[in-house]
Amino acid sequence: MKNKITFPILGIVLLAIVFILGNDNLFGNNDTVSDKDSPIVTLTASSYDKEIAAGLVLVDFWAPWCGPCRRMAPILEEVAKEYKESVKIGKLNVDNYQKFALGKGVEVLPTIIVYKDGKELTRIKGLASKEDLVKIITENTQK
Repeated sequence: MKNKITFPILGIVLLAIVFILGNDNLFGNNDTVSDKDSPIVTLTASSYDKEIAAGLVLVDFWAPWCGPCRRMAPILEEVAKEYKESVKIGKLNVDNYQKFALGKGVEVLPTIIVYKDGKELTRIKGLASKEDLVKIITENTQK
C-alpha cells in the first residue's frame, strides 16, 4: 500500500520541480535584457541572421543560471553604452534556443561570437574583461 501512495506523490513532486525550473518567468529568467534603456539587443533564432548582417556585432550566448554570464552582463552593458556608435551587442539566451546555440558550436558559457558584416571573426569563451572587448572593437572598427 505504501508504494501505491509514494509513487503518485513522487510524481507530483517531480512535476512541480520541472514546472518551477522550466518556468522562466517565475524567477525573472527570460529572453530579455532587464534594462529597458539598454543598447543591448535581445536575439532570437529568427532574428539572429538579420541582426549580425551589418557592421561589427558581438553576440553573447548566455544563460540565467550561469555565474560567469551574470558577471559578464554589466561589462557588456558598459561596453554597449560606451561604444554604441561602433558596435552592436546582442544576447541570446541558450536556455530558450538550445538547438540553435549548439548549431552555432557554442559549448561553453558565456561565449561571445564576434561578427563583421555577417562573417565570424573570432570567439571568446568564458569570462572576458572590458579591455578584451574594447581591443576587439578598436581593432575591427579601424579597418
